[in-house]
Amino acid sequence: MKKRNNTAPATSTTPAGESLPGGTRWTLLIGVFLISFSMLAFEITLSRLLSILILYHYVFAIVSLALLGLGLGGIFVYLFRPHIPAPEKRFGTLALLASFISLAIPISVILMVQIGYLDSALNSILFYCVLLFFPFFFTGIFLAEVFRTFPEISARVYGVDLVGAALGSLGIILFLNAFGAINTSFFLGTATAVAALLLASRLLKKISWRTALPAASFIIAAVLFITNISGAYLSDIPIIAKNPNKDIHRALYEKSSPAQIIETKWSAFGRTDLVEYTEYPAQMEIYLDGTATAPMYRFNGNLENPDTAVQDLKTIFSGYFPFYFLAEEEKDNALIIGPGGGRDVLISLMGGVGEVTAVEVNRDIVDMVREYGGYNGGIFTDFPGVKVIVDEGRNFLKRQTDRYDIIMLSLPVTQTSRSLEGYSLTENFLFTTESIHDYLGQLTDEGRLMVVTHDDFTAWRLLSISLASLEQRGLSNTDALKQIYMLGLSSVEHVYPFFVLKKTPFTPEEALARHEKMVELGYEPTLTYFPYIEGEGAVNPTVQGLASGELSFNEIKEMARGMGMDLSTATDNSPFFYKIDVGLPQPVSLVFWLSFGLLLLVLAAPPMYWQLRTPRVRGKPGGRQGTKDKLVQSVFLFALIGIGFMLIEISLIQRFILYLGQPVLSMAVLLFSLLTGAGLGSLYSGRLTRNDIFKGVTTAAICVAVLAIIYIFLIPLIFNQLLGLNLALRLLVMVLLLLPLGFFMGFPFPLGIRALKETEMDRYIPWMWGLNGVGSVLGSALTIVIAISLGFAQALLLGAICYLFVFLIFLKYGIIKRVI
Repeated sequence: MKKRNNTAPATSTTPAGESLPGGTRWTLLIGVFLISFSMLAFEITLSRLLSILILYHYVFAIVSLALLGLGLGGIFVYLFRPHIPAPEKRFGTLALLASFISLAIPISVILMVQIGYLDSALNSILFYCVLLFFPFFFTGIFLAEVFRTFPEISARVYGVDLVGAALGSLGIILFLNAFGAINTSFFLGTATAVAALLLASRLLKKISWRTALPAASFIIAAVLFITNISGAYLSDIPIIAKNPNKDIHRALYEKSSPAQIIETKWSAFGRTDLVEYTEYPAQMEIYLDGTATAPMYRFNGNLENPDTAVQDLKTIFSGYFPFYFLAEEEKDNALIIGPGGGRDVLISLMGGVGEVTAVEVNRDIVDMVREYGGYNGGIFTDFPGVKVIVDEGRNFLKRQTDRYDIIMLSLPVTQTSRSLEGYSLTENFLFTTESIHDYLGQLTDEGRLMVVTHDDFTAWRLLSISLASLEQRGLSNTDALKQIYMLGLSSVEHVYPFFVLKKTPFTPEEALARHEKMVELGYEPTLTYFPYIEGEGAVNPTVQGLASGELSFNEIKEMARGMGMDLSTATDNSPFFYKIDVGLPQPVSLVFWLSFGLLLLVLAAPPMYWQLRTPRVRGKPGGRQGTKDKLVQSVFLFALIGIGFMLIEISLIQRFILYLGQPVLSMAVLLFSLLTGAGLGSLYSGRLTRNDIFKGVTTAAICVAVLAIIYIFLIPLIFNQLLGLNLALRLLVMVLLLLPLGFFMGFPFPLGIRALKETEMDRYIPWMWGLNGVGSVLGSALTIVIAISLGFAQALLLGAICYLFVFLIFLKYGIIKRVI
């Protein structure tokens, strides 16, 4: 009877990867490719689904915590599967794990939808985290087993892993546009089932449950996909109307007039719904991901004698207020950013604007308004002076040479995320100190910026960034406030606050005329501000104090901070305009501290576990110091590149969004470029000899660090020079910028795996995979923490520092090795 070995995981002396026949090796690599493709695409799909099911700021927490499954899968293998499967069982094990993944994807989505009927679970972060943990957990086990079993071909495995993820980031746009999120999830389950079948095909035609389960998983996933795409199963997401925190819930269930969804559009941007009210036919509403309401009015097409609801906009909607006073030369043209259902276009035309350019980031909204032209009077199609463009507003503006009399933004918030990490908002770059500078630069001398905000907080924060931007132009608060007036500095009685910034100062006569009209329309004077107007109760005393110099904005910020409100300045480097509360948002703080604590646990628990399981032998040495040094070196390598990779990746995504102008496309192309480059780098690293492994790590690490630091300063210069190029050329420039960086980022991980194998420490490979996975989640949270506190440039710098530490650690080891 053999004695059971309770020491740390054993290693195999068989060069598993190199001994694989060519066909078998390709089967393995294709299987890894399909699973990586599916899981990156599934991660993006989840961010879209969750944005519909719950409020956007919880999406970050749920996706991040679910992704911890990738790292914990590696720890599971290291602790509870210490022995590499026998050669005849290896592909059976991998096929089994791929089958689990293929079933976990559709099952998790089905449960997410069905649980929508349970109101108590709507905002349960823990529930969604547990539910979505398993697909990534099985994926983590799968990849840890692959890297441990075939370390000799780790460069190829990691390369196809990254290339699969890169293509998944592009392919998911096509799938979401074609199928929607639910059907796409079922398709991805089918794709992973194909990987399971491929892996099972290498079992030498042995029929067992290891081959039967892949076949069953394929049938189940395929049937779900085919059935659902025909509309016979989960044709909708009922939870969208069950969540009381969603605007669409109030429309469908809380308003006195019955309402119903009459059209839904799915795309990579999100889900767009059109709601009609049976007892109030004069208005429909468009919702993005169940929130971000955009009204669409019934309009007869006659600007002189419009429908009653349209005519009433002149008195009940604060956005019309400036049009009472504009002279003909002050309204030749207007740029509307985020026209939604066309309300701002309507009031501009009624206000006498000659030419209107409307820029909407969501194509589905534009298509919906055009399709219902018979209802809305063809507001986007039948007026020759109206031009509608699908683009991101700030990017569009920066590429224009025309100047505008009016730049208008009305309630421009999607309350939903387009970013990979699930936190940053699409419209963040619309309100920064730099954006105010851009708006003023594109205004005519008599032009003005007009913004309708959601509440008084956003109005105050808009004032904050405007004063900061004007201060950069050399204007004091006293002088700057002569160019500004504000209405409705409170959210009472459904009055949206309104902010106007004129390129030149208002005259006292202009200010007085506007103040008198404000009183006539019934606005509360103490909730308004107009320059030159003084006297108790005439205007808001706080803003008046700013204008007179009695108060500084820093004092107002401190007062707001005392109430838990954050009025700090938003910049392009830290564009979190809609971060209301002081400090870190709760979901970000939760993920950061949980992943940080888990990383410490993953560092300490496995050695303690094996130390407790290993019987103590008197007089037996505790291990070679050289082995311990190499292990410490590996721990730093895999943890640092996990953290550093995400710091660089997410920071670059945010910085490129403004350059490209299409948030979904920006993320997809950036991920494709970076991951493809990393995949090519990983494949190339396989050509390095055993003696070049440590040199390869140090060279790649210092190249990544240097390039990332260069990009901090180079990217803004390139943006300013090349922003006028068309989208295809801007995409090409981005790809050319990112491929070299990605190429070098692809070296350290596979070389680290090979180093463990070459030093007979391959038993630690699953542990290192786990460290890397948990480090990646910590890196994504750390990026947002630093971006909020300091900025994305500083987060990118920290990513460079992580790779610099890798360089120094391996450089020191290489020097010691040469001396010995």
